[in-house]
Amino acid sequence: MHNNPLFVTQGLITEQPLLSIGQMIARIHNSFDPFKEGMRTHALYLLFISMLCGLVTIKAYAEDNNQNTPSNFTLIITMTPAACALDPELQKLRQCQDGFTLTISSLQAEWPNGKRLENCSREPTNLSPLQERVVERVMPDKQLRDEDWQRNGSCTGMTPNVYFRTIATYAKRLVVPPELATPRDTVLAKSFIINRLQQLNPGLTEKSLLLRCTPYAGHELPILTTVRSCYNNQGQYDACFAAPKSNCPANVIIHGAP
Repeated sequence: MHNNPLFVTQGLITEQPLLSIGQMIARIHNSFDPFKEGMRTHALYLLFISMLCGLVTIKAYAEDNNQNTPSNFTLIITMTPAACALDPELQKLRQCQDGFTLTISSLQAEWPNGKRLENCSREPTNLSPLQERVVERVMPDKQLRDEDWQRNGSCTGMTPNVYFRTIATYAKRLVVPPELATPRDTVLAKSFIINRLQQLNPGLTEKSLLLRCTPYAGHELPILTTVRSCYNNQGQYDACFAAPKSNCPANVIIHGAP
């Protein structure tokens, strides 16, 4: 790491110290020669234009670099019995076979301009056996972990180790009310779920939560499928982005674990 500021020109970064426009003018006018005044004026004009171009390039570089840094993250918590009931493809996986009530699907990165990147890398996760055991408590199926890393985790700017460690940390920190882990189908008010989550998690606000529901065949009410908690890039609860929005009505079904 160099202490000198970087001078950016034509998209390239070089180790030339930045000088103010005043300093550059002083260098040109450290001596005066009337016969070379015309040439000096022309050189000063060109230098001024090049410095403006350099400053514009620096600004563009900084803005682009800022846009490539996630500003927020969304932890997606899956109501596993509901997901298993709605998706036959999941029923053969461990999270359904072993009767998990809640699992983590992903930690999605959010950018200031609202964009979302996917599939930034095809590199394998290569977690250590110890970290595998820690992560599988909240993401039990390796197939889903690998798919999530390639689709979402690889776009966060984290390594696989840091990504899954962050997920495990957020999951350990978030306390889920027992009413969401019911052995039988139960109808709960959306407001009750939000209030209970806030009571159990200091700092968590209603704006930091998103509830997503799916129509439930043969039932008037939809089934709660995911709970999303949102964070800033310092790991503190923060308001969720506008999309997707909560789509649950006043009352929802909590699907009981089989």
